[in-house]
Order: sequence, then structure tokens, then C-alpha cells
Amino acid sequence: MNKREERGDILGFVSGDKELLEDIYFRYYPVVKSFVTKNSGTEVDAKDVFQDALVFTYQKLKSDSLDLNCSLTTYIFAVCRNIWMNTLRKRKKSLEWKQIPEITDEINSDIIERLEKEQRQTLFHKSFLSLGETCQKVLRYFFSGKTMIEISELMQYSVGYTRKKKFECKARLIEIIEESPLFKELYKNE
Repeated sequence: MNKREERGDILGFVSGDKELLEDIYFRYYPVVKSFVTKNSGTEVDAKDVFQDALVFTYQKLKSDSLDLNCSLTTYIFAVCRNIWMNTLRKRKKSLEWKQIPEITDEINSDIIERLEKEQRQTLFHKSFLSLGETCQKVLRYFFSGKTMIEISELMQYSVGYTRKKKFECKARLIEIIEESPLFKELYKNE
């Protein structure tokens, strides 16, 4: 598929082109179904995974936050695989890796890493936003590279109190992150 056809597929996908969506479904759902059912899943699981992957891909394309380095269908399959692996981890089953040559040979391993990185960033962002306003300010200054003296001047605190506050805020942020179910899922095997 050339770049023009791929761009057309992306635009059609975002605009909800019924023919394109049916084509994607009929060409690639059987591959996903085969992958899921060969790895401890059911046909219902496969349908859920495929639907979730399409929604995820649509949202990423619609928000223009996706920089594709592979074909759209390859990306969708990689998302399906990642969703199913996460589902299996939750079910505490092991995934039997069976390669599907016509699709998986094209998959860029960076896609999985990028998805996990996005999940980590989301976890950090949500946890950060659950901190109080003062902690958010102190940590924003700290993360932007400001010194304790600069932060203490901006916050109108003593340098000693600023250090203590930064330590408390970081500790609270870490606590919030580690209590998150997403953290437990992301870092369970590390």
C-alpha cells in the first residue's frame, strides 16, 4: 500500500467511512480472532479486543496524537495484541506466542513500547493532578529545574521548609502512583 492509499485509509477511518471500516473488519478481524483464541481467549474476547483497538486507534487519530511508522492495519493489530496481553496478565494466564507471518513481521516493536510509555505518562499525570495545589506548584518548579532557593522565593517559604515540602510532595506522589491499579498492572512483572 502506498502512502497516498494509507493516508486515504486514515482519513476514511477517522471520518467513519463505512466501506473502509467493513474492509478492515473483514480482512483483519479473523487474524485477531485467531490470535486471541489460540492464546486462551474466546471469540467474544476477540470481538471485544478488536472493538477496543478500533476505538483506541480512532481516538488517537482524531486527536492527532498518533505518528504512524507502520500501516494502519499493522498498528491496529499491534494494539489488539497489546490489549490481549494486558487482559491475560489480569487473568494471570501466560501468553503463547505464535507468530502470524503476514501481519507480525511488519509490526514495529516500538509500538508496544510507545503504548506502555503512554500508559505510564497517563498514570503519572492523573496521580500528579490528584495532589493538592501547593504540592503541584512545588513539584512543577522542581521538575522544571529550579533550585531550592528559587522555589523557596517563588513559594515564599524558607529553603528548609521548601526542601521538606518537596520531599513530602514527592513521597505523596509516589504513594498515589503505587496505589493505582494501573501501576500494579504495568510494573507487576518488573
